[in-house]
Amino acid sequence: MRENALRLYYGLTVASYNNMLRKQHGGCAICGRLPGKKQLAVDHDHKTGKVRALLCSQCNQLLGLAAEDPMILRLAALYIEEHNIE
Repeated sequence: MRENALRLYYGLTVASYNNMLRKQHGGCAICGRLPGKKQLAVDHDHKTGKVRALLCSQCNQLLGLAAEDPMILRLAALYIEEHNIE
């Protein structure tokens, strides 16, 4: 099932997925978190379909909720930095 989904949705083989995972040292391309029970998600550009990297569920959702807009993510990071209460 996973093999078919990788090929159908992303044009990847299991070997190419595993190669990406090795290059990312087994973890999420953003936070580095190692996968638990769920495999890392294949992140891709929704406009072009081009595969970018493998992400944990949280980082994948973060990009989706920010509509893959780098400015929203930058502004969110600035907000957190400016409002960090220690």
